Amino acid sequence: MIPGRGLILVPGLRDKKANINDKITIVRPDGSSMKTTIKGITFNLNRDILVDSNLTKGDVPIGSEVWLNP
Repeated sequence: MIPGRGLILVPGLRDKKANINDKITIVRPDGSSMKTTIKGITFNLNRDILVDSNLTKGDVPIGSEVWLNP
């Protein structure tokens, strides 16, 4: 979590077509899901992504999947 900026998801998306402002769906291990927007992407191999600041670590438990919306 970066205060005032948002939550970083690690690892991020492996899809190199993902861009800032693209919509994503986060699917939690319990099967529930939520939609959000990519606010930033790192340039490392993981392509970690920054999402909305209204999300917390508790909203995205370990084992969650990140899907790029078509």
